[in-house]
Amino acid sequence: MVKLLNIDLHISVIAEVKDIFERINTDTVIEDWTLSGHAWVMNRTPENIDIINSSSWKNMDTDLIEKFIDKYDEIFKTFDGFICCYPISFAMIFERYNKPIYIINCVRYDMPFCWNNNNIMIEKLHTCLINLQNKNLLKFISNNKADDSYIKFGIPELYTTIIPSLCLYTNMRWNENNTNNKFLLYTGSLPFENNNIVCRSSIGHFTWDSIMMFKGIIHLPYEASTMSIFEHISSEIPLLFPTKKFLKYLWDNNLIRNQMNYWKHNSNTIIPDYLKETINNNFWIENADYYHLDGYYYFDSFEELNYMVANFNDQYYNIRINFIKKRKEMALQKYESEFS
Repeated sequence: MVKLLNIDLHISVIAEVKDIFERINTDTVIEDWTLSGHAWVMNRTPENIDIINSSSWKNMDTDLIEKFIDKYDEIFKTFDGFICCYPISFAMIFERYNKPIYIINCVRYDMPFCWNNNNIMIEKLHTCLINLQNKNLLKFISNNKADDSYIKFGIPELYTTIIPSLCLYTNMRWNENNTNNKFLLYTGSLPFENNNIVCRSSIGHFTWDSIMMFKGIIHLPYEASTMSIFEHISSEIPLLFPTKKFLKYLWDNNLIRNQMNYWKHNSNTIIPDYLKETINNNFWIENADYYHLDGYYYFDSFEELNYMVANFNDQYYNIRINFIKKRKEMALQKYESEFS
């Protein structure tokens, strides 16, 4: 039996890993210390740990890491390896133990250092990951194309594998016969009201079963990839997205939220030269998960969205179901290959 430790700020990513490991029957036990403010989604509460916690991690540096290790060193030594997801910079905490580190790259890899313009810590992170790779202690998986491409700008010699998240832990399964004939606007906001569209903000804390009552889900994405979109894909519910052209228009004109460039939005500083290609919204759009799907729906204006909602016919249902089946088989096979 292999015992792994995860400390994470995102409740869903490690839930995905644990679910996948159970499905591929690895002899692995994962202990996760969640620091997520959304732990309620999994009926959990955040762990109460010292030194590096849900707020202090944003200012993580070598001194904070050393204090954290001093506090928990005897516990860390009992594990056979570690999993880092959100953020992957937590790999710097575990590097000294010379044990395998499994990374699920699901967000900008340079968090939190891109938030406070800490280029020194970014260089240390680069060195950490390459050292682990050179020692054959690193298994690096990206769950989306955008973040995989992003880290390659910083560390072009890094070996990575892309495996999309399945998020089967929700057990959500959509059935058109059980819907309320309304659509849920899950991300973003509309500049108008539509009686056929319910905004996520109006339903508060929700259960996964409750969002399966809708006829479809609309996303006005603020990111190139989100775990919620992965969750919705596997549920088989129809998803509606802006076309590439329309999303670029919305982002370029600040008509909906766009947070891909953490350097700009969090540290309000100039992005490093090696990341200059990511300044353009086209980079994120071309690598966005939701433009590499089969059986989903795209609208080129809000007028077209209104028309689609009013006259919706799930004509791509069979295409979508076949795509989801093949996607699941591919992801599980890749995970088995990576961890066999």
